[in-house]
Amino acid sequence: MNNLAFINKDPILIELDNAVDKSAAKKMIAFKYFSNDVKLLDQYLKETNYNSSEYDQAYVEPISQLELSF
Repeated sequence: MNNLAFINKDPILIELDNAVDKSAAKKMIAFKYFSNDVKLLDQYLKETNYNSSEYDQAYVEPISQLELSF
C-alpha cells in the first residue's frame, strides 16, 4: 500500500483545478513553480496527463438577465 501514487495531492494540479481563469492561473503557476516558464508548465501538464478541456468549457456566458416585474 505504500507504493501508491497520490496524483490528486499535487499542489500544482489542485491550484489549476480550483482556478476560474485558467490562462491567468497558468501564468501565476509558471511564475511560482517554474521560474516564469510557461513551456515548462505545459510540458509538466503533458507528463502528468492533465486534461483541462473539460474544465475550460464548463463556464457559459449568460446571454441576458431575466427581469421580473412586480
